[in-house]
This record gives sequence, structure tokens and C-alpha cells, in this order.
Amino acid sequence: MVMFTCSLCGLLDDRFPYACTLCNMSFHIDCAESTPEINYSCHPCHIFKRFIRVPNNTDGKCCLCGNTPYNVFYHCSICDFSVDVNCAKNPPPFTLVQSKVHKHALTFMPQRYFVCNACGLDDDPNPYICIPCNFMVHRNCIDIPRVIKISRHDHRIYYNHYLEAGDWNCVMCHKEIKWTCGAYSCSQCPSFAIHVRCATRYGVWDRIELEGIPENTLEVRSYKVIKEGVIEHFTHKDHTLKLREKSDNDECISCKACTYPIFSSPFYSCMECENFILHQKCAYLPKQKVDSLYKMSTTLSTRGVGSNSFEICSACHKIYNGYTYESDDKCVGLDVRCGSISEPFVHESHPLHSLYINYSKGNMFCNACGDNATMVLSCEECEFVLDIKCSVLPKICAHKNDKDHFLSLCYGENTSERYWCEVCEEELNPKKWFYTCYQCAFTFHIKCALGDFTWMETNCDDEYTKNVFRNNRMSRPICTVCYSRCQFPSVLLFDLTCCCSLRCFQRAVHIKPE
Repeated sequence: MVMFTCSLCGLLDDRFPYACTLCNMSFHIDCAESTPEINYSCHPCHIFKRFIRVPNNTDGKCCLCGNTPYNVFYHCSICDFSVDVNCAKNPPPFTLVQSKVHKHALTFMPQRYFVCNACGLDDDPNPYICIPCNFMVHRNCIDIPRVIKISRHDHRIYYNHYLEAGDWNCVMCHKEIKWTCGAYSCSQCPSFAIHVRCATRYGVWDRIELEGIPENTLEVRSYKVIKEGVIEHFTHKDHTLKLREKSDNDECISCKACTYPIFSSPFYSCMECENFILHQKCAYLPKQKVDSLYKMSTTLSTRGVGSNSFEICSACHKIYNGYTYESDDKCVGLDVRCGSISEPFVHESHPLHSLYINYSKGNMFCNACGDNATMVLSCEECEFVLDIKCSVLPKICAHKNDKDHFLSLCYGENTSERYWCEVCEEELNPKKWFYTCYQCAFTFHIKCALGDFTWMETNCDDEYTKNVFRNNRMSRPICTVCYSRCQFPSVLLFDLTCCCSLRCFQRAVHIKPE
């Protein structure tokens, strides 16, 4: 391509030109195909004249599409109405019939500031209108899909011409929804409403309209109610489970699903077995769901529970042996904490705004730990970011260094004081998340408080033949890999190999013969 100067608009560039070799003149394609004047169907009252320079009294944008003309455009000086070459060649139809959004014929009426009856916004002053109904709608809202499935909600959502009278806020942008205008709502979640633009934006809607397509009505509930406070869970069909509000704070009793100890949360316990317990929220986990992280259909499974095998979560990459949300193709396995993440995600550390799943290019840093991550939960209103492993950290935990109190997760403190970890005795950055005892003023690194095997079911007996045991004896064991005294709360033992951390476990697996 050769640089040339257009003989009409005078711009210098290298776009393919029309050229006359006899007169030594070159023109852009748009300039060559343009005419000095046109009669425009969307503005029939005046003739449009060709301009190659933006008049000072205009904003320099096409009044229909909002784009800035590259060089040539058409303008009505009387009405201050401009269109670029593309809109001049392809004007919108003057009338529309049988549109999805309205039962009557609609007429195009440009340059009228209005509130769209379909979406409630006023950002495009070019409506289609129905005069008898006093109905106005954006061009982009004429073919709004009636039934869709978005990534940020578990159910299908349906377009409504108006909502019930009341105060509504969009679950995505948190801004007001005008209830007299159109919006999407969920038939199963009465408080759910979302703007049309928010629901149909790129990355939220899969561009598939579901009107007329039957919904999959498979039973996804994982339990059956026997009577009030008594259920039967599909993972423990032989016996019934009874709801209990309090536990004895026995740190050896843990939930079979998430393997985390039962502290103060309500839980279900087997009426015949002593060791089968589920947190109430774990008992209510759906048997089937579409995972929000990978957008895949998953099924709750007990794969690996009670065996000597280990699972590694595809999202947080932590080792675990509790229940698994498994994809249909078996390629993705999530522990129940990560598998339960849904959008919008609400976290106590960021109460003003909801968080949404974001797939970055590795340039986003977690506000909790400072690590660089590619799959995160981020705030669309500010720069708050959580990686997956930090978003599911337990709010409380127990530690042998403070047997009288629980440790609470602290979301960082803006202080110049120096904090020290009670376990490793090294300095702790108070601006990052840590665990603390507010009564004793103890502070702990997250890893020192939890260790790498928090999501493994532990054993309380003295047999060293189990997978994971608690590091609460008088003499701490020595790690077979790094040869240091194990200082974390739990230790992994397999094939006579003792590992104090996930890194040591990975090294041990790598060096062991297959």
C-alpha cells in the first residue's frame, strides 16, 4: 500500500484509493462514492449536504450510530443532524411491524430524548414509537430475547414489560430499575431483577434464546425431607439425619462434605452413626448445578471420600478428600467450597459491592494475599480482587496455641504497628489477611493457622497409618521431604512418607517411583 492524499477531503493515509491516472487524482472509497447532496429517508424535510470538515457547531458524531465519521459525512445545518456514510447508505427502516417488543407498528422518530419502555434507559435519542400507546423503544431493544440463561444466575430469567410496583435494584450493577419499564426477572427468585442491558451484555449471556425450548426439570435437590428437622441425604441413604443447633466443639468431629470441623454452625448428624455429620449448608447443596467458574454442568459426588486417594481442586488447587462437584466429562473436579461459588458473590470483606468471576491475563493481584491470579472474583465498581483460594477461607478456625478461643479471619488493618505470627514467629504484614484472637491479641499467618491440609478429613487417634492427622502432640514430627519439624496444624502421611505442606507433598509424589 502507498501513502496518498485524498483529493476531496485532503487526508493523508494508506487506504486503498480510487485513482485517476490522467488527472493524477486519488480519492478514498467513501469520498469517491459520495454525492454532494442526498435526500435521506430518516430526515425527509431537508436535503443533506456533504461535509468533509466537522462544523464547529456540531459534536462531530453520527446522530444515529454515535460513531465519529472518518472523513466524509452528511449534515443538515438547519436541524444540526449528521449521519456518517455507512448510515447514509443503510438507513434504518422507517416503520416496523411484528416486532417482539410491541404488538403495533412502530415508526422511527430520530432525535427525540426519551426513556425506553423496554429497558428503562435514555442513552440513545432515536426511538421507534407507537403513538396510540405512547410507547417508545430503542432500536437495539426491538428484538429483546424473551427467555435467556445468564452466567450470573442459576435459573432461567424472563423478560417482563414491567415489574411489580416497588423499589427494584439491578442485581448486577446495583442501580435502580424503573419498575414501569422492562426488565428480566426470575420465576423462582422473587427478589431477582436485572436490567436488560446488564443481562444481555457480552460474557454474561451466551446469545442463545430459550423461548419455546423446554427446561431441564431434573431433580437437583440432594436430600429428602422426612419430617421437620429430619432429612435423608443421597450420600447416606441407609439412615436419617437430624438437625442440631449446637455441638460439643469437638475439633475431631468434621463435616463429611467439606471436611471442616463442626464449630457453631447448625448441622445434621446421623441418628444411628456417630461419625456421619454434615453442616446444614453442606446438606442443602444441590445434587446438580451449572458451575459458575467453568460454566459446566456438574454433579455432586463422593469420589475419594473415605479412601486413600487425594483430589486436587481444579479452581483453588488445594488438596482435599471431601465431596466433589464433578463435570460430566470428568475433566473438572471442584471441592464443595469452590463448587458452591455463584454470582453475584457477596463477601464480608467487601460489603458495599458484589463480586463477579473474572478471567484476567495474569495482571490482577489478590487483595487478601497479594498473589497474582488468572481466575479471580473482582468488583466491577472498584479495584477489589480476590483469588479463588482466599474467597473461600473459613471465617473462624481453631488452633492449639489458643485453646480457649476461636481465631477470626481479619481482612487486614491499616496500621504501622509490627505484627508477629504465633506459630512461625516471623513478621506478619497486617495489611494482608490474617487470623487473630481478639481476646488474646494473637496473630497468625493464614497458612500457619490452617496449613495446607485443612480440607482433608483428619483423624484423632494415635495411629500414623491414616492419611492426615492433627499436629497437636508434644513432639512435632519431622517432614520426610524438607527435614524440618512440622509446624502447621495437620500433617499428611502416606506410604510411610510424612509431609508438612503441599509443596513437600508434591515433591514427594514427584520423586517416588510410579
